[in-house]
Amino acid sequence: MARAIRRHRGTRRSGDRIAFHTGLQVTTEDGKPVAPLARCTNIGLGGLRASAAEGVTPGTIVRVAMRLPSGRVFESLGRVAWSQMTLHPTLLGSPRGRDDDAKFGIAFAEVSTQALLPIARLLVARDHERRNARRIRRLHGLPIHA
Repeated sequence: MARAIRRHRGTRRSGDRIAFHTGLQVTTEDGKPVAPLARCTNIGLGGLRASAAEGVTPGTIVRVAMRLPSGRVFESLGRVAWSQMTLHPTLLGSPRGRDDDAKFGIAFAEVSTQALLPIARLLVARDHERRNARRIRRLHGLPIHA
């Protein structure tokens, strides 16, 4: 079954992404924190999407670090591809300083197979979980898309 690939601001994302929520440390190349309260919301082999209290300017080179479900810490250099501020109508559009005030995408700069192996393993494990869940629902006569 072919999957539709969403377009984002005129660019085409290649590869699948999965929902993955975990704390994310975003710093400059020299170690200065740039996105307080950052959290990863989805991830793929090409990059990740994050939410934070403050946005990061597109084009900025950053280092990201996060703990994967295996317990391993994944670190990579990346470039902020896009950034968007969330508006809160209750404050007439001014941010509250919460971890979802800004959203931004980071494209990984390290594209070696060895560096991205932990992310590839995570994608395979999540795909295996989805297939098992569909199989169990089908065997028990439950609707697959519930």
